[in-house]
Amino acid sequence: MHEISIKMKTKDKILETARILFNTHGISAISSKAIAEEMGISYGNLCYHFPKKDDIILQLYLTMQKNVEQQFKNIKEEVINLEFMLSRLKILFEEIYKYKFIYLGITKVVRHFDHIKKHAQDQFDQRWNILDHISGFLITNGYMKSFKDDRQKNMLIHALLMVSNSWISDAEVFYKGKDSEKIDYYMQVFFNLVRPNLTEKGLEGFKKVYKKS
Repeated sequence: MHEISIKMKTKDKILETARILFNTHGISAISSKAIAEEMGISYGNLCYHFPKKDDIILQLYLTMQKNVEQQFKNIKEEVINLEFMLSRLKILFEEIYKYKFIYLGITKVVRHFDHIKKHAQDQFDQRWNILDHISGFLITNGYMKSFKDDRQKNMLIHALLMVSNSWISDAEVFYKGKDSEKIDYYMQVFFNLVRPNLTEKGLEGFKKVYKKS
C-alpha cells in the first residue's frame, strides 16, 4: 500500500490513492473496488464519497486544472525577468506530472465528459492569454524580439501549449534518459521553442537557466 498521510480525510485519501494507482496502471485497469482494496476500506465506504469511478476521475481532473491554472497565474503575476519566469516553469511541469494519467488519457477523458471538453477548451484559451501577456512583457523588457506578425506569435504560443499538454505522452513512449532527469529534459524542449526569438539579453538569461536544468 502506498504511503498516504493518516491526517487526510477519507475523501482526500481516496483521491490520492486513485491518483497514484491511475498514474501507475492507467484509468482502465483500476476500478473503484481496487482503490478501496488498496486503502483497506470497504467498497461501500468508498461509494459513499464517490458513487462512481467517473466521479473520482472528474474530481482529480478539476483539482489538477485548478493547480495548473494557479501555476500559470503565478508565472504571469510574478514574472520579473526571463530567468525567474523560466525557473517557475519547473513547478508547473512537476504539477502536470503529478496527474500524468490525465494527460496520457486526455482524449478518452474529454470524449467521455462533455463538460470537461468545454472546461479544457476554456482553460486552453486562458493559458493562451497568459502566454500572450508574458510574451508582451518579454518584448517590452528587451528579452524577446518583436514578432513579424500575429501569425508568428500565435504559432509560437500554440506550440508552447502543445508541448505543455503532450510532453507526458511523448515521455512515456520515446524518452530514453533517466527518470530523475525527465522533467528537466522536457523543460529544455519547451525552452528551446522560445530560444530563436530571444534577444542577446534574453539569450544570456536563457543560458543561466538552461545550465541549471
